[in-house]
Amino acid sequence: MRFTTTLLAATTLVLLNANSAQAYGVLGHTLTGQIAQLFLTPKTASQISAILPDSYEGLLSNAAPWPDKIRFLDQYKWATPMHFVNPPNDKPPEVCQFDYIYGGQDNVNAIFNTTATMKQFQLTPPANVKDEKTREEALKFFVHFMGDIHQPLHDSTPFRGGNDAPIKFGKTKSNLHSLWDTLLLTKDVKERFGDNPQAYLDDTIKLTKTLWKSEVANWTSCDPADSQPANPWSSVTKQIKTVCPIQWATVTNALDCTYVWKDYSPTRDYSTDYFQKVTGSSSDFLYQKLLAQSGIRMAAVLNDIFDPESSSSSEGGVVVQKRRSELPPRYKRVAEKTLAH
Repeated sequence: MRFTTTLLAATTLVLLNANSAQAYGVLGHTLTGQIAQLFLTPKTASQISAILPDSYEGLLSNAAPWPDKIRFLDQYKWATPMHFVNPPNDKPPEVCQFDYIYGGQDNVNAIFNTTATMKQFQLTPPANVKDEKTREEALKFFVHFMGDIHQPLHDSTPFRGGNDAPIKFGKTKSNLHSLWDTLLLTKDVKERFGDNPQAYLDDTIKLTKTLWKSEVANWTSCDPADSQPANPWSSVTKQIKTVCPIQWATVTNALDCTYVWKDYSPTRDYSTDYFQKVTGSSSDFLYQKLLAQSGIRMAAVLNDIFDPESSSSSEGGVVVQKRRSELPPRYKRVAEKTLAH
């Protein structure tokens, strides 16, 4: 599997920007895009390649970080609230409650919006260059927003989703949001996989076939309630049986009470027992699972839009992954050279 924007480069950027609000968009989003790529049908992959610019080489992993790269440009500031959602009665760790109100400009609405846009252009192809650009950006935003909604603090209200909740991580001073965006992932890749993100990716795919195997089909099952009439996009999204961001956010938000905010203290060192719990076997490798859920659900939605007939040959809405998640030889050479320093 090709990687133009390599996982190694993404890891380096994350380490250089460990406290950045957009750091997760470098490595975490790259991983979710690559996981999704492995579960696309050939027809879906071909159409995505035609929609994306040639420089992306048809890879969702190259598209995934784009919304963070442009979010501070004036012409895209309207999209800033779409990276998160703040449920009104959410007060973790005591109460995790995801009461969604339709009509807001948030992550849930953005996923409905982008899927509806892509589906509508499947029904009525773009008539001009402007339409083609709209479809392209809808795809890139969708890929990114699917990563955001599976990060628990993007679905949490207090302290600006943990951005204003200081923590200690070894010798580093950071915040709870950056911990889940970046620090947990990079430490896990370094300590369990010898700074080898390829090995991390391979292990995540392996877990979908072993430890999480009995769960995976349910990851793409949706409650029809997500396309109820109150949803302003329901006329289109009801045709996409695998899109249910309210359901996903509700489950992910619950993790804020059971794991993320549990026993929060600004003086606690989150690089020890907390790190071991949320990345290790006692939580079924929770952090990796969230990345896998994001990627597999992303693929299921895209297959539903671009190759709806594939559902008859898939398992629970998920196309069986048959390709090895192999990085190109040039990646391996760069990795060996960089890790040697």
